[in-house]
Amino acid sequence: MTHRSRSVRRMAAAGAALALAGGLSACSSASTSASDASGEELTTLRVALGWITNVEWAGFWIADDAGYYAEEGLEIEWLAGGPNAPTTMASVAAGDADLGVEPSMQNWLQSIPQGNDFVGVGTVYQDTPSALLSLAEDPVESVEDMKGATILGQEGTQPLIDAMFRVGGDEPDYEFVPVGFDVAPLVEGQGKAYTAYATNQPIMLEETYGMSADDYVTLTYAELGLPQYGNVIYGDSSTIEEQSEAIEGFLRASIRGWLENEEDPDLGAQLAVEKYGADLGLDLTQQTRENELQIPFLQSELTEEKGLFWIDPERLAGPMYEGLEAAGVTDLPEVEDILDLSLLEKVYADGPLS
Repeated sequence: MTHRSRSVRRMAAAGAALALAGGLSACSSASTSASDASGEELTTLRVALGWITNVEWAGFWIADDAGYYAEEGLEIEWLAGGPNAPTTMASVAAGDADLGVEPSMQNWLQSIPQGNDFVGVGTVYQDTPSALLSLAEDPVESVEDMKGATILGQEGTQPLIDAMFRVGGDEPDYEFVPVGFDVAPLVEGQGKAYTAYATNQPIMLEETYGMSADDYVTLTYAELGLPQYGNVIYGDSSTIEEQSEAIEGFLRASIRGWLENEEDPDLGAQLAVEKYGADLGLDLTQQTRENELQIPFLQSELTEEKGLFWIDPERLAGPMYEGLEAAGVTDLPEVEDILDLSLLEKVYADGPLS
């Protein structure tokens, strides 16, 4: 993901731990079965995550800790992501993971024409938290506010900023200044807006600079005409077919965990800090706030109607593809070839989960 914060500046000090965690994950057993406490055989699913084992995966942690996967006859082997780990696409393509959970829909889509037979079965985020962050004293509340402005962004985000203008029928009109993952340049007035992750950099403004939610404006890419799903759950088509029952169970258990996370954001944060990301030096206050901020991104009119994890093929083929094309992305795969929502249909066959 091009503009993800490295989970507050403390993550720089955790680099060695990340490398160790990633190495341990990569070297874990790839067995296809295990046993639970009662001796019953469990099927192992290897799941590659697109980021470190922090609170971004809170619902998965709750489902795992509560035994929901075991109830489905599963044992989940989590493969940590992050700067020292392979991409989820590389892990799935190499057969090192059965499923991937990919933060960047664009990267996932662009990997398919490279010879990968990937199929999406659901998505955690209904909209990616990718956003423009500005200060309330000089806010960006529309593309119009960006005209002639200096936009601070990480390398690789400029095509997306260009697309924000183009989807509205305008030519790009701004100055781009490359920056890192710290919001200091925005606070110092070096630019009017900053490409951010809505669940992360706003916390920096609150914790480091003492701001409140009234002091800044977060405008998501979706609000700027570039909707994208985030944390897409996918696998190789052969794996989806051959392990359909196990993957259906994974989806069902995961949804239960994410529903509980909506009710109690503190729990997922605590599990991330104390158990699943215990070696990362995570801060409980920051992780709890990040979890609170991410919950709305799991929700939409579609999820209210059909439940979590749903993907709308028409929205993907329509405004999402249009936004990517405006950003210069070509050779997008046919939507009907890369989605299989039949497993979610089975999960919800008897109505909403609780």
